[in-house]
Amino acid sequence: MISRRLTVVCSFFLCIVLLAGSGVSALQKSASVRTADKAGLDATEEVLKRVSLLRGLDVKSPIHSSARTKDEIEKFIIRDLDESTTPAEFAATTKFMIKLGLVSSDFALREYMIKLLREQVAGFYDPKTKEFYLAAWLPISEQKKVIAHELVHALQDQHFNLRRFDKWPKGDSDAELAVHALIEGDATMLMIQYDLQEQGIKLDVINATSLTDTMLSENTEDDSKLYPVLAAAPRVLRETLQFPYVYGAGFVQALCRARAHEGLNRSFSNLPESTEQIMHPDHFLLHDEPIKVEIPELGAALGADWKCIDQDVNGEFGYLVLLSQFVPKGLARTAAEGWGGDRYLLYENAKTGALLVAQFTTWDTEADAREFFDAYSRRMEARYKLSGAEPETKPPLYKTNEGLASLELRGKDVAVIEGASSASELQSLFVALWQSKKMKRH
Repeated sequence: MISRRLTVVCSFFLCIVLLAGSGVSALQKSASVRTADKAGLDATEEVLKRVSLLRGLDVKSPIHSSARTKDEIEKFIIRDLDESTTPAEFAATTKFMIKLGLVSSDFALREYMIKLLREQVAGFYDPKTKEFYLAAWLPISEQKKVIAHELVHALQDQHFNLRRFDKWPKGDSDAELAVHALIEGDATMLMIQYDLQEQGIKLDVINATSLTDTMLSENTEDDSKLYPVLAAAPRVLRETLQFPYVYGAGFVQALCRARAHEGLNRSFSNLPESTEQIMHPDHFLLHDEPIKVEIPELGAALGADWKCIDQDVNGEFGYLVLLSQFVPKGLARTAAEGWGGDRYLLYENAKTGALLVAQFTTWDTEADAREFFDAYSRRMEARYKLSGAEPETKPPLYKTNEGLASLELRGKDVAVIEGASSASELQSLFVALWQSKKMKRH
């Protein structure tokens, strides 16, 4: 989905300040904070010993550390964005979000990502340099937690080689986000364990209430005041940024509960393949593999002026975000569950700039497909401010100010088209979409 350019966009592995805990409202670049900054880094060796013991991973080589200012961290972010994502990819992702009503038509994705990460990054580990960097403005009360988080990444790198995730194959962002959730969830759960131990609290984190449920239920009213860029961010950015930490922590917790650290370590070789597996760890434990969908080229149905500028997988989490933008979140969550596989294509008209999105989705059961069909129909009506579909049309036809939109249900599959210029073009596109192929990944 959009996740590739929203959260897996950095090749370094970071801890966001929202996770570091409360008490950051007074963060300033003062002399006292600089002193705390040095004290935090001086504590790295002691923290590393504790982290290595808690995580069950030996330290294979020294880990270097240093502190960075906001301006220095921003330079890292910009460098990494430019190395990992081309202007064309940023443009395509932005157009996809605009077409589906997730952001305003003038939204500048790259610029907002820089502002958001500048606000949120509390520290990060860079596998290229084998060094972790600490936000210089954090108070000492928060620094050790961040150091613990980043040292997990350093140990992961020493044992599992994080550099192998630098160049993820394009067109499967859902699986990429799942792997990112494994990596960040591991570090987040350990950070929580470390922090509780520091406070002298005896709590079996692995067997406690779901970390995901706990983190999702936390009151964020104060957080919105502390982090205005995050608070003002479109839902898709906000929730996608938090997914690897919030859902990832719950996934790792469930994995350790079922298979201990040994099972967690094996998951770095037998990787999770979808956000569905992260959101429902039993799917991973039972080897419920997602279905790979291949959509045929739609150029013949569209004409020479149209060009495919993006294609990817939304996944269960992607559809949760897409639906919950316009329908109640409970309904969106129910409709997104039962996801089996999907793919979307985004086309742009070179002459007019018009956009068209074609999606093919497959579900675990016919009932799941029906739930998604009904929820997406409601989404279309809300997205385009319509009172409903054209009467007595099958499949339902929506006449929007951005072209014709429709969706069709057949058994366990649902095909969706938004942006067709005519009824005949819409029909031709559906004929092509229903020729899509479905197969298990392995």
